[in-house]
Amino acid sequence: MLLMITVDDLPAEGLPYIIEKTIERGAKNIHVLNAITKKGRMEHIFLVDVEKKYLEEVSLLLALELGTLGIKTFNTEHIMLPFEIVTKNVTIQTKNEDYKSKVQVKYLKNNNNQVISLKAEYEDIKTLAIALESKGIEIPLSKLKTIIEAEAYNKILHEENIVIKVN
Repeated sequence: MLLMITVDDLPAEGLPYIIEKTIERGAKNIHVLNAITKKGRMEHIFLVDVEKKYLEEVSLLLALELGTLGIKTFNTEHIMLPFEIVTKNVTIQTKNEDYKSKVQVKYLKNNNNQVISLKAEYEDIKTLAIALESKGIEIPLSKLKTIIEAEAYNKILHEENIVIKVN
């Protein structure tokens, strides 16, 4: 199910707390959008993906935290596309040392089992970026993600691991 809640009197500082609590109570995903309502008022639109078994608990939490008087519900159908998650060994080679890590890469496939898209797991990239930074190697998170995904594309036809050289 998809829940929609609109709120025009919520300070933005509370959003991360509400998002975390909503996920903890069983929501699969939550999006908070900014909008402008009648009379030019700022508003937040909450879109919450939740299974029916968690509907009451999530709805009560949102009513409590947001002070809303009502929640719109939509019955939705989720189309699951074929994908595969592969753990890749990533080696960062510098002049002095090699740094090894593991990064999960999600491969989206078409009906012919051909890879049509891929994405490296954010938390794995973040962990690697922090580890590298602690060793004095500063590669921006977005660049590290781009490099790893580019290398993963290059390795689609092979079972090779990812090697990145830093000079």
